[in-house]
Amino acid sequence: MVKTIVTLHVDDTSIRLLVAHGKRLKKWADMPLEPGLVKGGVVIKEAEVAAKIRQLLKAQKVRAKKVIVGLSGIHCLSRPLALPQLPKAMLDEAVMREAKRVLPVPVEQLHISWQIIPVPEGKAQIYLLAIPRKTTDAMIKTLRQARLKPYFMDVKPLALARVPKEATAIVVNIEPTELDVIILAGGIPQPIRTVPLPSKALSWEERLLVIKDEIDRTIKFYNSNYADKPLDQTTPMFVSGELAEDSTLASSLSEGLGYSVSPLSPSLECPESFPANRYMVNVGLVLKELESGKEAGALAVNINALPLAYQPKPISWVRVVALPVIITIAAGLIPLWMLIQSGSANVASVQDQLDRTNQLFTEKQSAKQELKDSVVELQAKLTEAEASRDSFTAALSSLEQQGKEVNHNLDEVVGVLSDTMVLSNISHAEGTLVVTGSSPTAAEILQYAHSLADSGLFAGVTVSSIRRVELQSTGDQSAEDQSAEGESSGNVRMDFTLTIKIGG
Repeated sequence: MVKTIVTLHVDDTSIRLLVAHGKRLKKWADMPLEPGLVKGGVVIKEAEVAAKIRQLLKAQKVRAKKVIVGLSGIHCLSRPLALPQLPKAMLDEAVMREAKRVLPVPVEQLHISWQIIPVPEGKAQIYLLAIPRKTTDAMIKTLRQARLKPYFMDVKPLALARVPKEATAIVVNIEPTELDVIILAGGIPQPIRTVPLPSKALSWEERLLVIKDEIDRTIKFYNSNYADKPLDQTTPMFVSGELAEDSTLASSLSEGLGYSVSPLSPSLECPESFPANRYMVNVGLVLKELESGKEAGALAVNINALPLAYQPKPISWVRVVALPVIITIAAGLIPLWMLIQSGSANVASVQDQLDRTNQLFTEKQSAKQELKDSVVELQAKLTEAEASRDSFTAALSSLEQQGKEVNHNLDEVVGVLSDTMVLSNISHAEGTLVVTGSSPTAAEILQYAHSLADSGLFAGVTVSSIRRVELQSTGDQSAEDQSAEGESSGNVRMDFTLTIKIGG
């Protein structure tokens, strides 16, 4: 199923929204921010910025609550760390100890994330990312006030580094207030820099001199640290950002620095009208989702900078649904086990009687026929006990198979559930599942029922009831918001019951 991806990039001057459906861009828009709301990448006035975010999402009719957010790279630190090969259980402690040694800021003031980078056997290379706590915490509080749930977070330089296809390149992003310079070497960003540009009014020529100087300083810093593999003039340089739209920029940078300069191009399906330079950070955030869990393009780093404390806790529906099945099976196994134990005890008792009978047979020839009859009778009991044991074993196997089928059906019931629907109860009896829950709209309930019917697992799916429930408005929502948002704001929910016949 193609996923809708909602990304937000917040800097000192604006909020930029980009929505993608898989690799196809669907919407983009921005909301300007007055001076002082965000400063140096840190949200200063959380409530006002949250209101701006809600306003932007409402204007673009974006109802999703889960978002990927991009932060400014100002005051963020990153380092490739070389460590000896260690067991996984020891890596976290080793990384934190090395972070304390190499970072110029106390680790207590930072949120630290890291990732193992594949290297030759016998070595361990870690990519470390540290973000000031005040930057991350303020952004999380702002998003929560906007009723949003971030599940991925990235800093702007790493989002930009995800866009080019080349493993070794120079990426430059030029905004009115910030300059980002990223050196990509073999897919690893080292170094990355975000520096504020002078706030006083400068001519374009003066601003360009500052930009060239920062880029040149970053390249020289890299070459001095990696003298065995410096960047040469064949290394491509890519530019993006609002100021990258100036037609003279590429030629000026190329002449001043000696590198081939070209615009950074998004590797997504974009309409011709899409202003790529302005939304290139959002493009990188979309790629982060598309490439989650593996290398993003040529980039070997794909860290989720959202601290673990803020990451959503995954719900294991398999465990939730399997628990009643396990309890049911266990309840059936206990008496079965007791019967088997009893049968085993009977077998031992019968064997003991048989031994005594053989002894009596030797001692009393006159009672031979009587003893033979006793042996036959005891053998019959033994056979009956073994038959009972085999019957209970077959019953246990049948219960296990039924449990697997129930789990499979419940996985399908939960698997097609949308993010905005909530299930309150699932019951199973005599080949029928009864599912109850709630949803913002009746259309979503019907779509859910169609999806279950189309799965081919069930003999029939019936919407037994849909009931509209009026909810009391929350105290912090104005009357104007309630009227404008209607059903989608949470003032109305639709309770439903589905009856599902098992068997395709």
